[in-house]
Amino acid sequence: MPRRAFISLILRVSGNVNADAGIGTRVPLKKIITWNQEVRPFVSARCIRRAIRERLYEKGFEIDPLQMVGKGERQQLGDIGDPVKYVDDDIFGFLLPQEPPIRRSSPIKISHLISLRHAEVRVEFAARFPRDFLPNSIKGYPAPFEVELADWLGKLNVMISDRIGRFSNEELTENAKSNLRENLELPEDTRKRRLKAFLEILLWEGWIFPRASQSPSVPEFHYAVIALTDKFTPIFGYVDISDRGELDKSLIERMRRTYSQLLEKLYILDYKNGEYVKFTYSKSDNHVREDLEGPAALDSTSISNIIEEICEYIIGSTRT
Repeated sequence: MPRRAFISLILRVSGNVNADAGIGTRVPLKKIITWNQEVRPFVSARCIRRAIRERLYEKGFEIDPLQMVGKGERQQLGDIGDPVKYVDDDIFGFLLPQEPPIRRSSPIKISHLISLRHAEVRVEFAARFPRDFLPNSIKGYPAPFEVELADWLGKLNVMISDRIGRFSNEELTENAKSNLRENLELPEDTRKRRLKAFLEILLWEGWIFPRASQSPSVPEFHYAVIALTDKFTPIFGYVDISDRGELDKSLIERMRRTYSQLLEKLYILDYKNGEYVKFTYSKSDNHVREDLEGPAALDSTSISNIIEEICEYIIGSTRT
């Protein structure tokens, strides 16, 4: 059975970090309107993947630089598509639009980061003024524009499978295959290094949103719920906040009762209060035993150990 990590993060976002298409002189937020007329800002999954790519590059990984694909005036940027060489082609997948096409389905699935509640959107007036403090500045009238801003708590869902660094024939070009062993799998230490770097960014270090000049540029971590399992376990619907903006523990309790038979480990991280708990599940004769560890301090050592445990569970050689 494939092993997976289901991760649900509660993050705070402020400003206009992933703008929608402009309307006249206004720069709008990406947002959805619910059936009961609530405004829910969101950051697209594509934007978050881009930000994580940049952080992976900072960590020393090679990133697909893209290439021109197509013919004549229809040429556009596209993937090179080498998951052996480029970490983002491995973990986020790619598509080579050739005949037959070569594609890789992402072993790491990332959702949009969507506000959990209605958010008030405010409009900030701005303008580009002549820089008359410079001796050679160009004279002219200001160019006014407006920017939509909001401050909100959102949820980001991530699903990680054990396919990182493991490929099938249909996912590889001949050039990529020539750099692999016969089992079409990267060495275990390379696979772990890629997953560890991704988890460090996702759970610990954070990332910079593309529109960093418009607002605070990094997400603010509040909570994380992490489930390790070899079954498909839809925990995401049980991760929410209360009216006070705190993790809804009654929903987590309900999730533990419902899915204890499927879980192997469950971590709940509280970044604001600096603590975490860990549940370990053992099963025998249809009986499930739940062992609790913590609350314990969430610090550099503990979060590093949690990341190592996730890597070992997903990829480690001790897995059965």
